[in-house]
Amino acid sequence: MQVIMMSKDGCGTCTTFAPVAKQLSEDRGVTFKIIKNPEIELPFFPYYYLMNEGAIIEEWGGGSEKKFTRVLDRAIARVSSSAAT
Repeated sequence: MQVIMMSKDGCGTCTTFAPVAKQLSEDRGVTFKIIKNPEIELPFFPYYYLMNEGAIIEEWGGGSEKKFTRVLDRAIARVSSSAAT
């Protein structure tokens, strides 16, 4: 799995939350990548895509550690349970 964080110059939340998001991802065995100034339109920044085997399985935004953790844990559990069946 991989988290891709969309960030842009001048985004204070992007700057302050990036190290937190990276650590939360890596603590769960999920790789983390930042794309700065993407050329796609997004509802807000930071914005995240959680990828598994090349497919987007979750997308969300914001700088909430609680939400970030909840999304990751839910997705990891779902992927783990589907791999077990």
